[in-house]
Amino acid sequence: MPTAKKDAPKEITNYIKEMPEFSKAICTKLRSIILNADDSLVEEWKWGPHYASNGMVCGYGAFKQHVKLTFFNGDAMKDAKKLFNHCVDNEFSRSIKYVDASELDEKTLTAYIKESVAINKKGYKRVVKNKDVDTPEDLEKALAKSKKAKTFYDALTYGYKKEFVEWVTTAKREETRNDRIAKIVAMCEEGRTLNDKYR
Repeated sequence: MPTAKKDAPKEITNYIKEMPEFSKAICTKLRSIILNADDSLVEEWKWGPHYASNGMVCGYGAFKQHVKLTFFNGDAMKDAKKLFNHCVDNEFSRSIKYVDASELDEKTLTAYIKESVAINKKGYKRVVKNKDVDTPEDLEKALAKSKKAKTFYDALTYGYKKEFVEWVTTAKREETRNDRIAKIVAMCEEGRTLNDKYR
């Protein structure tokens, strides 16, 4: 489990400094908006820039072609402006992908951050729902041939399993479907989920 670093602000400044210009602009703006949104927010570094107030509120990370802002209690948020466009099937978190700093609306984001802080203040708790995914028979059979892959898949949360299943069932041709199943088995053997390649 990652722990917060005492020199988090310095760590985050260095992290942003090393980014390409497009992501540097987005993260610099995000950082400013978040820190100005609520006085109770504490800037931390765990697996990346992370902001907490009575628990995890939000965090962001830069990737090759986008920056992702994640609200860790997003499942309890209203998403009034329908901004959540990533990880929408995750049990708890919800994310927004940005490709340009001009996409950030300070007023709207401030409202989202304040809402997330308020949810934590009320005593937000992550309650794991007992949901099952109907795994297609051909995927089940393929996974059963690899104990390592089957063990990893069975331990996945509902959201990650659903992503795999939807990737299989949306294939338009049998050849594509079989190819995707083979890739899923390989990913599970390596301990990876479908969206790891986008992170």
